[in-house]
Amino acid sequence: MQENKSKLFKQRLFRLHIAAGVIFSIIMYIAIFFGIFAILLPYIKTWEKPSRHIQTTDIFNIDYNYMINKVLEDENFPKDDILVNLPGRMNDPAVIITNPFVKPIAFNPITKQKLEDETKQKSHLAEFLNELHYGQPLKLIGRLSFGFVAVGTLLLIVTGLILIYLFKFANKGKNQQAVFSKIHVKVFTWAFLPFLLITLSGAVMNVGLISSGPMSKIVSKGEAKAIDEVVGKVLFEESKPIKKINQTAKMLEIKQLLKKASKINPELTFKQIRLKNWNDKSAQVEIVGYNPFKPFLNGGIFNRPTITLSATTEDLIKNQKVMDKVWPVFVAESLFFLHFLFGIDIFSRIIVAVIMALCAIAIGFAMMLYLEKKAKKFDEKITFYHWLGKFSLASMIGVIPATATLFLLQWLLPFSLENRVVWQQGIFYNVWLFTLFWSFFRINSYEASKEFLYSGGIIFILSAFIHSINSGFSFFELISFNLRNILAVDISLILFGAMLIYIAKKLPSNRSEAKLFWILNKKVKNEKNI
Repeated sequence: MQENKSKLFKQRLFRLHIAAGVIFSIIMYIAIFFGIFAILLPYIKTWEKPSRHIQTTDIFNIDYNYMINKVLEDENFPKDDILVNLPGRMNDPAVIITNPFVKPIAFNPITKQKLEDETKQKSHLAEFLNELHYGQPLKLIGRLSFGFVAVGTLLLIVTGLILIYLFKFANKGKNQQAVFSKIHVKVFTWAFLPFLLITLSGAVMNVGLISSGPMSKIVSKGEAKAIDEVVGKVLFEESKPIKKINQTAKMLEIKQLLKKASKINPELTFKQIRLKNWNDKSAQVEIVGYNPFKPFLNGGIFNRPTITLSATTEDLIKNQKVMDKVWPVFVAESLFFLHFLFGIDIFSRIIVAVIMALCAIAIGFAMMLYLEKKAKKFDEKITFYHWLGKFSLASMIGVIPATATLFLLQWLLPFSLENRVVWQQGIFYNVWLFTLFWSFFRINSYEASKEFLYSGGIIFILSAFIHSINSGFSFFELISFNLRNILAVDISLILFGAMLIYIAKKLPSNRSEAKLFWILNKKVKNEKNI
């Protein structure tokens, strides 16, 4: 009797995992797919803008004071609480001077000239890819949908781990279904922890932040309308305004103050400067940094170590270190760090991107396993999945040529074109929709997959060459002008495109060929063993 109950529990758990997987997997795949591009967002943002094709320079040798004075010549620009983003912040090579109430002004750090900064209407590629990652194009409905899918994915992870423990999958089968299952199980056995943490943080940000408003009203009995009013004083230290002396004084060179700050705390990498009471004798310079030796604990939203110096005497006013905050700040910072990867280098980002790409592949193979079982009801010579199979094909494979089109149009469409971003995003949606129509038109889903992969690979490679032609920088010039970050994006697009073409070439044309492929592979392995 006990054995029957155990067997029934396993069967129900397995069916729950399959049902939840079918419901959540497509949206989760899309979130991960665009999330991979979001991981590399700082580098794509530099690649997409002509104004950012400039050399990076040492932040300690830049004439910031000239740029600040140039900006303050405009009477409409606020004279207090000025923010200066240093080159290298979010991989941006420009110096950006701004204020919460005005449009940012960008400068070339070498020539000190103002840059024609591209507006959201002219260039919005990286941010758009990030918005697709969490469903922002569909506004509240999209964010809620993606957030609840993240919550549902947590159920999938838990049930999957229990199933792996209970069934102890041998993964010795050699047919298609066994290989699909093996890849799915193996990837998530090794990658479940980073996938769990990133998914958990995504669920908290999407669902948690959306629901934080109503919850704040309930907790505060209607007094607070947002989460900041409830926990703001805990997470964000309230800074008191500095009283002005109303005496004009000469400001020290910012680069001189940066050098002084680096001596006070040499572990920090400086990202931003806040100017308080500038040109007044009471002026202070708050230098914001990131400590790479204490990841997860700083550099993001809630905990940013700072060094505050007098702008007239160079005296130290305050040295806010990483560990000076209270524990709720560290918890909040760690949660957001897991998702945004604040401050980490390109190699760490690539590792995370590869892990998430493997998770996306594992999700794709799980869906293929489910659909392959359904396909047995149809003719063995062709692949004619039901509507879910066609929708999955367009969502998971069709998204590749659609995204490649975004990159191609970024440098193919003239930047002077009116409503440029609308055209770019409109063509993207139409290409993606066309892949759905093509999935149904092509009865053979293997053949449609090959065509999507081929076209996606070719377009990704073309986008790199179109960038080289229309940006005015050849691959060799990108190297000689020390624009390696931009060149790295071009090389990545070419390699990714070549990989897609290679996969398309190796992919069987139909189910019959696929079965023959697995049989021959098994035979070859057996002969090697003999």
